[in-house]
Amino acid sequence: MLHHQDLANAVELALSGAIDSLVVNVAGDAPISAYEMAELTGGDDETSSKPLVNPWRGQVETSLARSLGFRPEVLTAYQASRENKL
Repeated sequence: MLHHQDLANAVELALSGAIDSLVVNVAGDAPISAYEMAELTGGDDETSSKPLVNPWRGQVETSLARSLGFRPEVLTAYQASRENKL
């Protein structure tokens, strides 16, 4: 998950040349489930007690982006919700 404000910051970093010829993952600081996102945005999603087949599906490793100077400003979806940025 990445807030659009942080995506813009990542694009600016890329345009500066810091990411030339690299594949870089950018993401916020905390993963969030589809259920949590639905709850934050006022949706109603049915939950399940079934175990996840692959709980790491969709997670990305972001240390390269951090080493190149990327720092998210909106760290979590909960922060975005509190600051009315959803």
